[in-house]
Amino acid sequence: MNPQTSFESPLSDMMERFVVHKQMQGLDYTDRAYRLKFFDRFLCSEDCPDGFLRSEHFSGYLESLAHLKLKTRDSRLGVVHQFSLYLNAFRPDSQVMPLRRLPAVEQSIRFHRITAAEVGALMDAATKLSPKIRAACIRFLFGLLYATGLRISEAINLNLGDIDLERSTLFVRRGKFGKDRLVALAPSTVQALNTWLGLRSFHAGNGNSAPLLVGAPNKRLSYPQAKRAFRKLRTQCGLLGDPPPRLHDLRHNYASECLARWRREGKDIQTLLPVLSVAMGHVNPRATQRYIHIDAATLLDASGKIRDRFIQPNGENQ
Repeated sequence: MNPQTSFESPLSDMMERFVVHKQMQGLDYTDRAYRLKFFDRFLCSEDCPDGFLRSEHFSGYLESLAHLKLKTRDSRLGVVHQFSLYLNAFRPDSQVMPLRRLPAVEQSIRFHRITAAEVGALMDAATKLSPKIRAACIRFLFGLLYATGLRISEAINLNLGDIDLERSTLFVRRGKFGKDRLVALAPSTVQALNTWLGLRSFHAGNGNSAPLLVGAPNKRLSYPQAKRAFRKLRTQCGLLGDPPPRLHDLRHNYASECLARWRREGKDIQTLLPVLSVAMGHVNPRATQRYIHIDAATLLDASGKIRDRFIQPNGENQ
């Protein structure tokens, strides 16, 4: 157990077993284990010597979160609900937290449009990072995320054995929700991959279990390294905003570009949405709908078609 998420309450042993159980299912439970830690601290001052959870624990914890935003409270209570289910399976006398103790939180979609030219600028700027191997790795990573829609965690966890150049595919092992999938690569992405592999071969081993992305000799690129690089380079390239673009927006833009291309080609987007869902590793195709972003160019194009169709040049419709 990570020292930062170690537990100390009378239920600490069950909390640790719960987190390990989730991790064995292929989930990255780091953030949610951190949220569970707040409940653990709350229980340190509560009376639960028998190792059971009671309704007063849930109501008391909810009151202790009153100063937080609704979304934060909802996320902290959600992990407690999951833990209470797990505890109840072993100790039936322990109560389960009701699933809904707060008003439903409206899920907002955060999206920052990043054009292909801006991605190119980010990639060019990455070449000036140091050390050189990390610079080349970050450059390739930005292009890979934009061209495939991979999650950053999925890209970082790729090994050489997950690459099939002959079939132009990447095998994503245990992505989000523990789901495996194949990701098809465009010819330009395969070319960029070959270039990266040539540079990488001088800095890391070539076994199947060796990491694809390395930030230093024989060391896998870490998420903090990629995140810091993106933040630095977006400022250098003038990619600002409130909020500013995130590394994850490369994935969002991949989805938006796919939909925009299908729209230009006159294809039925609703029919093809499950295809995009599979490519992005969504368990439920409805989750893919949150990536349907209508940008200003699309709106202008639509308004132009409406004007041409319904508004007569002689002013008869005025």
